[in-house]
Amino acid sequence: MNTQTEVILNRICRQTVEKKASEIYFLPGQTPFIRINGELKALTGEGVIAVSFINELLDIFLSSEEKEKMEKQREIIVVRSIGKIGNCQIDFYFQRRSATCRIKLLTQEITDLSELDLPEMVKDFTNLLKGIVFVTGPRDSGRSTLLISLLDHINKNQNKFITTIEEPIKSIMNGFKSLVEQREVGKDTKSFLSGLKYVRQRNVDVVMVSQVNSAEVMDEIFALAEAGSLVFAMMDTGSAVKTIKRVLHFYPGEKREDIRYFLSESLGGIIVSRLVPKIGGGRIRAMEIVSATPAVKTIIATGRLHQLNGVIQTTEDQNSISLEQYLADLVISGKILSEDAVKYCVNEDIFRSFLRR
Repeated sequence: MNTQTEVILNRICRQTVEKKASEIYFLPGQTPFIRINGELKALTGEGVIAVSFINELLDIFLSSEEKEKMEKQREIIVVRSIGKIGNCQIDFYFQRRSATCRIKLLTQEITDLSELDLPEMVKDFTNLLKGIVFVTGPRDSGRSTLLISLLDHINKNQNKFITTIEEPIKSIMNGFKSLVEQREVGKDTKSFLSGLKYVRQRNVDVVMVSQVNSAEVMDEIFALAEAGSLVFAMMDTGSAVKTIKRVLHFYPGEKREDIRYFLSESLGGIIVSRLVPKIGGGRIRAMEIVSATPAVKTIIATGRLHQLNGVIQTTEDQNSISLEQYLADLVISGKILSEDAVKYCVNEDIFRSFLRR
């Protein structure tokens, strides 16, 4: 490593940790930016990033094979350890014909599920014997942290065979009560599809897939659930209804009736995550949680998705809670501001109706 590059990188990483930021952006011709509690801010006191600096980062973090892949595909994601801050997800990509770098600091220890302050119904999903649980949310919504914590809870409390298919592997999970294997797309398996097909040939109890991007991948997930596995699937959808619609949109119209049936039969639940600014600093998790009750299954099977929000909003049991109600509860308890909650809710009118109750 070039000594000057090492000094600059370590200094910026140290500032990033001190400011409790989660990401660093290096763009040629601009000062570094960091993301704090979801907001991008220029890192003061640092100079403009030179093209040569990023080229040296390429040499530091990528093997010769990875650099060839970067040149060919124009983007690559790797996980590397940086000094004392530990593992980071490092994205290299091109913009304006110049290499650019983003570094995302990864949580070094898996957060215990009990420390996430979640409703009990979330933990209940880990006790399902089979089915599909979607863990969703936009980028920077805490969904990866939540998902690995769910798997870790199973690992610590149940004797299961757990396998993950990830791109990339962000947190290392060592077996405790469960046998745990983690496979990375591009290194341990060719693709999500090939990885899932191989899992289907084995006696796996719990499967995690970090991306669902095609009908073929979804078909394998359906097949695993039907065969008796519990599948946790991560998607970037912003609500339970949008999650179901995304699954259906993978398929042509003539197949959607069958897919609605498969989904209604195999669904275990949907967890939607958001990270909302907290009064006093930091962020707090808001959620939409939908369990696969008979009413929810019937709505999905019959295609009456417009009724699903109504069922979620009016439920009086401990099986579901809407994002609007969750946000309203956080406002009422003095944890977040109403004006911040509005930015994250799906339906502002429903959110305000919960505030008036």
